[in-house]
Amino acid sequence: METELKVQKPGRLACLDAFRGLDILIMIFVNYIAGMKASPAWLQHVKDGIDAYTINDLVFPGFLFIVGVAIPLALYKRMTNGVSRWKLIGHILSRTAALLFLGILTVNEHGYSAADTGLPKSWWYLLAYAAVIVFWNIYPKTDRASKRRLYLGLRLAAAALLIVLVLIFRGRAQDGTVTMIQTSWWGILGLIGWSYMTCSFTYLLTRGNRTALMGAMGFMIALYIGVRHGALDFLGPAVHNFIHIESNFGSHAAIVTAGMLAGSLFIPGGDIREHKPRMKFMFFLGAGTLLAGYILRPLHGISKNQATDSYALVSSGICCLALLGCYYLMDVKGIKAWANFLLPIGVNPLLAYILPDIVGSVQDLLTSITRFDFWKLLWPFREAGGWPGHLNAVVMTLVILLIVRGMTKAKVVLKL
Repeated sequence: METELKVQKPGRLACLDAFRGLDILIMIFVNYIAGMKASPAWLQHVKDGIDAYTINDLVFPGFLFIVGVAIPLALYKRMTNGVSRWKLIGHILSRTAALLFLGILTVNEHGYSAADTGLPKSWWYLLAYAAVIVFWNIYPKTDRASKRRLYLGLRLAAAALLIVLVLIFRGRAQDGTVTMIQTSWWGILGLIGWSYMTCSFTYLLTRGNRTALMGAMGFMIALYIGVRHGALDFLGPAVHNFIHIESNFGSHAAIVTAGMLAGSLFIPGGDIREHKPRMKFMFFLGAGTLLAGYILRPLHGISKNQATDSYALVSSGICCLALLGCYYLMDVKGIKAWANFLLPIGVNPLLAYILPDIVGSVQDLLTSITRFDFWKLLWPFREAGGWPGHLNAVVMTLVILLIVRGMTKAKVVLKL
């Protein structure tokens, strides 16, 4: 009987994709109901300045935490395949640059000016996202030189299209000034990029030592507190406003580091190979960070918008305990059927993230061509809100899920 909980079966960590898929599914739903009439407070983001959080405010740290879980596994896989440390550094930097670029694309959407760009907004973003899919798609390995040339040609064409689109992009600032594409903020993907870079290098420097990672996490929380109280004011507002040191290298990075601590438990051949010690570690990590967040709460409160120290610790604890629950159900007990519908999103998260914007651009484009409001066709209860609007949002979320599922089966899988 004891062996049932002793050694993890070899293979992909089932809870990782399920947790990621669940987080993205919730993100799609809450984005669709954002600002909807008669929506309960617990399904809306907490407004700035209020010391509280809802399930919506846990979606982004869920992203960060799962990025952290994946870092040790991804770096271990590359190192065991003989990738040198310098190539690892190059991979980390290129992936960070890609996330920053995609983040900038998304945040410039609201300021886009069709008149100044010379292209309707729906066309610009459809072309941009099509190029993103073609460039970052995982093409099948082949020995045929003609296919390899085809895949390379597709990537080069997609890169050229993205360059052209960025060069012709024009937006309008609040004062009416015409602008090129710019970084008002980095977007969700960009924020993930900064924290991914910080924590990947931290993991390499510490060689994945959990004691050192705990120390790094403590330093990141201290960095946030110090910056909030003026410790790095000498760097000037230009640096702070551009990078946001307190969050990108502090509180957000701390959430990713918590994920790395959990992810380090699942490295093949690691020092912890049995289920019970893994679950024990995750429980104390989750409970400890959750408690620490509430103890620090009087300092800056729990605020997603300000990415406070307490917010980072509380959300890290909740994410760790949620991952523990998924791990126990799926990898220990083998109860996996409930998560089958989540797996396509879990293995194809970037596509799932950008797909709602693609669907929205297609709807806008069809409306402009046919003069028929396609938003009303798929979103008949969007303006009404209440339970009809929320059910409508569920339908829209399922539409996205089905599209991702179909594209994933068709081997359209994006990877940075």
